[in-house]
Amino acid sequence: MIFKGLKEKSIRKTIQKVLSKPMGLDKCEGVLHSLAIIIDYDKLVDYKPLLNIAKAINISNENIFILGYVDKMYKNVNYLIPVFSDSSIGMNGKIKTDELGSFLKREYDIVINYFTEPNIYLELVSVLSKSSLKVGISEKSEAINNLVLKVNEKDFSQFNSELVKYLTILKRI
Repeated sequence: MIFKGLKEKSIRKTIQKVLSKPMGLDKCEGVLHSLAIIIDYDKLVDYKPLLNIAKAINISNENIFILGYVDKMYKNVNYLIPVFSDSSIGMNGKIKTDELGSFLKREYDIVINYFTEPNIYLELVSVLSKSSLKVGISEKSEAINNLVLKVNEKDFSQFNSELVKYLTILKRI
């Protein structure tokens, strides 16, 4: 229990260190070509409605990358998307798994943080994701997102329409 507390404290410091650097909004221009979606897989197993967002913002299926967080990874479970857990991340936010590492190595035009409950591991992955535009749905995560759309987590169509509206304003679609 003490080690978990120390680990989370070191991860919080890593998050603060990354957030203290400029987010790179100056690169936030042009049409979107790639999309990353980070979800809490335990709470949102049906992620398929989020794929409609990609269609609405004209991103092809091969340029969509979804990553889910689970409290505990089971070897016998066939997860439909790449997942990670707190055991995938070590002290100071060190990445331990190849799936998570390859997700974080890619650059994305937009990252959607589709989770509402505060979770240090989801926040770390979001902060470490390489993107000039990060969109979230929780006002609790305003520090890690450039744009927060305050919508109900289950209302995918409202999120979709709000995202399209703001991306149009930003001239990204």
